[in-house]
Amino acid sequence: MKSIPIINSVSKSESVISDHDLNHPPVNKFTLSFGDHSIRESFERYATSRSLTFVRVSMVLAILLYIVFALLDPLIMPSMVWKITVIRVISILFFLGILYLTYTAWGFKHFQFLMCMVVLFASTGIIGMILLSESTGGYLYYAALILAIIYAHNLLRLRFIYATFTTWAVIWFYAVATLLLETTPLYIYLNNMFFLVSANILGMFASYWLEYYMKSVFWKERNLVEKTRLLETEYNRKSDELDAARDIQLSMLPQASPHITNYQFSFSMNPASEVGGDYYDYVIGEDGAVTFAIGDATGHGLQASVMVTAIKLLFSEHAGKTELTEFLKRASRSISLMGFRKIFLAFAIGRLHNDTLEFVGAGMPPALVYRQKSGCVEEISLKGFPLGSSVNYPYQKSEFTLEPGDTVLLMTDGFAELCGSNGEMIGYEKVGEILLKSGTLPPDKLIQNLNQFAGMWLNGTPQNDDITFFAMKRAGISENIAAIREEYGFDHLSKNLWN
Repeated sequence: MKSIPIINSVSKSESVISDHDLNHPPVNKFTLSFGDHSIRESFERYATSRSLTFVRVSMVLAILLYIVFALLDPLIMPSMVWKITVIRVISILFFLGILYLTYTAWGFKHFQFLMCMVVLFASTGIIGMILLSESTGGYLYYAALILAIIYAHNLLRLRFIYATFTTWAVIWFYAVATLLLETTPLYIYLNNMFFLVSANILGMFASYWLEYYMKSVFWKERNLVEKTRLLETEYNRKSDELDAARDIQLSMLPQASPHITNYQFSFSMNPASEVGGDYYDYVIGEDGAVTFAIGDATGHGLQASVMVTAIKLLFSEHAGKTELTEFLKRASRSISLMGFRKIFLAFAIGRLHNDTLEFVGAGMPPALVYRQKSGCVEEISLKGFPLGSSVNYPYQKSEFTLEPGDTVLLMTDGFAELCGSNGEMIGYEKVGEILLKSGTLPPDKLIQNLNQFAGMWLNGTPQNDDITFFAMKRAGISENIAAIREEYGFDHLSKNLWN
């Protein structure tokens, strides 16, 4: 059988209801019919798809009961067995044909019509048995009409309006046939009519609320599908916007490391799934000093991205020609004027000039310095109010000299606060241990080791924050000699002199 969709996608003519009407489908209170044609068709497909299996089992059960009851015919009406048997055989063949049609696309489309035919045909056969039995003094087959009414209102999943018209037509046909043929005594006729009418009224009550319940469920599911579609559309739109914003944000970051004699630089950013608030940058002044920075806006999303854009503009314009503490004060004042509530920027700025390194922090994790001479790691505090939280905070500057082979590492808190599958964070001590082992390596190798450790620590767990590193290293004596040899070609010259 060709697959048929249960609920169509909502057409333009269909409107999405408000939340307070979700439990009340817009149906006619008497016929339980939806006013919109497309919704009616959607419900027919919805109800039929959910009723087919139940109806098929009910029909098989009815056929079995029909056959079993035939065993009583010789006891009840021995003189009419062959006539009643003919009625039963024709009815069973008809039921089997209807059962087959329910497996076809045509039968699916005309399901209500087929079920009406089942009730009418079965009732006609039963009325025929009634007339045959009561013409010879038997008055027992009328009870089968009650079973037909039960099937019409419940087991065959007829809509209330169809079940009502069909069952009243059956009762009317029984009444007319019985009166015209005058085979049933009046007291039995009145008794049978009372029970048939009572059974039909009770059945109408049951089928009314059964259909209303099904339409309420359909109405909720339909609107849930539409709301889900709208949410998916909005999610995809926002995802596209966030991806575009993230691309713009990443494009603003430096794409190449600074080239300074005797120094190597490297940086890395692994963004989380959405637009983040991490930032790094550098500028080279006219005097050859390198001013660099790393930052982390609170939260994620577009506001954090705007914060990063603002500090990028401020840094590019003023950082290289402004004293570091003064720059932080001005930047904090400018960011506070943006009016973001509860959105601040942790920030650290440094300046390298003639092997002297200056640092000023505004709420960043400590800078770590690997000293090659002593083989230890020093911590440089970068505490202070984040930018945007105070306009007059007295930022403090640290100053020290880098010796040959020393390595400096700055980072945002994303790495140290990274939670693995067991919920445990890496912690800042682990960063110091990794730097102690990798401090002699070039900065890019150091950052590579840190990122590899982060991947192993996550072990498949989603990354929940940006991870950003900025590393620099002063070349050691052996590295300087190698650079001089490479620059001036001493190796080639010494070989020629020897020869």
